[in-house]
Amino acid sequence: MIRNIIFDYGSVLIRTDCRRVYAPLFGSWEKANWFRTNIVDPEWIERLDRGDDYGECIAAQQAKYPDYAGAIALYDSRYTDFLVGEMPGMYRLLSQLRAEGYHLYGLSNYSHKIYDIQARASIFRLIEGQVISSDVHITKPNSLIYKHLLDRYDLKADECLFIDDRKANTDAAESVGIRAMVFPDIPFTRRQILEGVSKEYSDTTTPEPLAEFEKRLWKVLR
Repeated sequence: MIRNIIFDYGSVLIRTDCRRVYAPLFGSWEKANWFRTNIVDPEWIERLDRGDDYGECIAAQQAKYPDYAGAIALYDSRYTDFLVGEMPGMYRLLSQLRAEGYHLYGLSNYSHKIYDIQARASIFRLIEGQVISSDVHITKPNSLIYKHLLDRYDLKADECLFIDDRKANTDAAESVGIRAMVFPDIPFTRRQILEGVSKEYSDTTTPEPLAEFEKRLWKVLR
């Protein structure tokens, strides 16, 4: 029986997008998109998520791309402005799950900047406990981070359901005995990314991919 539901954060509970800051800075969406693809590279994000020293990571990337040193610095000073908002419909869903008696946890690859984001997003008040990769210096899909969560909160793997938007991460959860589901891609328009998604939108709107996911979720739980 599932008693505990574990959520990834990015693109599951919240949406962040650095183009919110970089598009106005560079004067075009296309240039911001190029920066996100080519300068904000996966290896750098992996270091931040793993909990390497944030200032040193910023400095290393600035040394690698000196022409963009000022823009890279904003990944520190303006990170909270990357927050687009809570994922539409998820505050309502988590509230319903808590009302049904399920315990909600978080397991996310994130730098320490997640704590600044959490201060601005009310959905995190519904989470009872969490493990953040940068705190434990382990990132998904390493199986050790899932075991760390289970041990920290004395959870039984077969009583947990993990939800993440990446199949590699759900596969890793299943490898340690946690049931898992892949969260669907919920598209955001350029306007929503640039202007932000209000809490009212999040509470009252259920995108079609989420509606289908909810049906599958309740089948698993019941």
